[in-house]
Formats: sequence, structure tokens, C-alpha cells
Amino acid sequence: MIFLTKKIILCLCVFVLTITKLIASEKFSIDGDRLIYDTNKAKDVIEQEITWEDVTEFENLMRENKEIRTLQLNSSGGLIEAASYFSDVIIDYELDTHIDGECSSSCVFLFLGGENRSLQRGSWIGFHKSSWSKENLKDYFELNKNEKGWTDVFEFTEWVYADTQTQILKELKYLIERGVEGNFAIKTLNADSDDMWYPRRKELVAAGVVTKE
Repeated sequence: MIFLTKKIILCLCVFVLTITKLIASEKFSIDGDRLIYDTNKAKDVIEQEITWEDVTEFENLMRENKEIRTLQLNSSGGLIEAASYFSDVIIDYELDTHIDGECSSSCVFLFLGGENRSLQRGSWIGFHKSSWSKENLKDYFELNKNEKGWTDVFEFTEWVYADTQTQILKELKYLIERGVEGNFAIKTLNADSDDMWYPRRKELVAAGVVTKE
């Protein structure tokens, strides 16, 4: 009975991993030397965002397709941590990035990872502040309070305050590292988390966000 239970658990784990890989695969396609990443292609609306499974799929595709030179993007964002790691992989492969559609929120991290960055006419780049909902904050506190040693919500709040400043500084440093003009980088923090700022093409080019016409 114990063996059977372990076997069932193993089968369930394999099934879940297979499903998550299939969902990630839906978002990618290859056209010559161009890898297209479109999170809107996920059939399940809740999966239409940047995820860690997408990062794994991207790494696998890059290993298997040495001819890829450009990553084409269409996404309204997703997990910031996943997008940040995703961008490091893009930088490591020295890919160009191109937007056909929209690249907003954390998707901008991916776009800025490109050596040469282009924007299809009629496409948009959107910036806003990051956010953390009260529900997710509560879940994070409950899951991590023992490991982090938080005895109450006030200690957690102290950590959140420090971590928020660290993350904002990290984002600004990344933008400037990728050649974005400093004043523009600061302006990207103006739009509220439930809003979006879509600069015009000329402003994006002047600020160094878009580098190739």
C-alpha cells in the first residue's frame, strides 16, 4: 500500500510537471532565427503571464536552437523575480529583442536584456510601479515567518519596508546598466500599480529604451 501511494504521488508529480511544460510551450514558437514569446498564447487566462516555467522552457529552447538571434515579445508582464532571471539569460545569450504587440510591466525587463532593441510600429511599451496585494502579503508572512524569525506583523512590515527600497534601487540600477537615461528611469516609477504609462516612440528612443529603428 505504501509503495502504491508513493507511485501515485510520483505519477501525479510527473503529470503536473508535464502540464506546466505544455502551458509554457504554448507561449513559444520559432520562426527562423527568431524565438517568439507571446504569453497571450496560453489557453488558460490565468497562465497568460511570465512564469518560472517559461524561463525553464526558454533555457531549453536556447540550448536546442543555436541559430536563434532575436527574442520577439508580446506580454503584459508577470512574476518580477522570474522576469529578472529571464532577462539575465537573454543578456548571457546576447540576443536582440523586438516587440510586436505590447510589452508592459515586468516584460520590460526582458526587452531591456536585448543587445539591440526594436519596437514594431503600432506596438507599445508600458511602465508602472510594482505591487504586492494584501492577500499575497499575508500568505508570504504565514509561509516564511518561522524561517525569517518574524514574531509579529510589525517585524514583517520592517522587512517589507527595507526590501521595497532594495528592489526599487535594483530596478533603477538595471535600467541604467542597460543604457536607459537616468531621469527617464525615475519617471517609470510615476505610474501607479493599477495604471500604465505608455511613452511615445521618440521618447523611448531618446531615453535609450529603444535602440534600433
